[in-house]
Amino acid sequence: MNELLLRIETLCLEVDPPLLIGVGAGLVIVGLFLWLGGTRYSTVVIGLLGAAVGAVLGLAIGQQLGVHLFLSMAAGAVVLGVVSILLRNVLIIVLATLIFALLGAAGYAGVVLDGQPPEEETAATQETTSGVPQYPLYQSFSTMDPNSRRIYLNEISGSDEDFQERSKAILRDTWNALGPTKWYLMGAILIGGIGGFLLIWFIKQVIVPLCYSIVGTASLVLGAQTMLLGVGFRAASALPVQRWIMPAALGFLMVIGWVTQLLAARKPHPKGRHKSDEGSDEE
Repeated sequence: MNELLLRIETLCLEVDPPLLIGVGAGLVIVGLFLWLGGTRYSTVVIGLLGAAVGAVLGLAIGQQLGVHLFLSMAAGAVVLGVVSILLRNVLIIVLATLIFALLGAAGYAGVVLDGQPPEEETAATQETTSGVPQYPLYQSFSTMDPNSRRIYLNEISGSDEDFQERSKAILRDTWNALGPTKWYLMGAILIGGIGGFLLIWFIKQVIVPLCYSIVGTASLVLGAQTMLLGVGFRAASALPVQRWIMPAALGFLMVIGWVTQLLAARKPHPKGRHKSDEGSDEE
């Protein structure tokens, strides 16, 4: 997990601080909302998510058809927002499946990357039989200082300003870092997705709050990391070297959010009505 956070940190180093603070604050607000209250406002969450996706699709379609972009985005947001609310139960199952699939992928990648042995040689000292220096397939960010990470990312991306190219480069490098077991990632995604689908199908009332807590925790942590990076503090670099601390902290936050939402969803008995009355009604 530490390795993944270091890669995200290094990718965002060249982004303007005000943008980092703004995006981070937005993620923190959304994360807190989903972490502690996603279940209570699930219809609103589903509707807003559908509207956001619809706006993006409307923008893409509007560019292709030459339609006014604002109108195409508004139309897409309204249509998909309404459809999302009408198909709320179906979308909850789909989203839960995706969330558990991504959780499986992140968990597997975090374990593999954190468990990689440090490189004994740097890219500058490795040579092929022809004497031409080559970069290794994998460089552990955990074994490099912050400046070396920036240099390494700039070199593999060929740019120190193009965020899109840097993003593609960090994804390629992360994929290579998984080594010969990289294809097991697909298995982790499949197992997580199937597990999420079965769980949401049979115990929806328990799993839906967990899904909101997972997404809320991830948004909260990434948002806090982004905000701190915007003010010049590299939180991922300051993390302790013990591999279990960050997963344990994330798991603790997920459980707190999950339990909070389960307790909030419990409906109190109406005043003046006792369990004995409910039993007599059922008879």
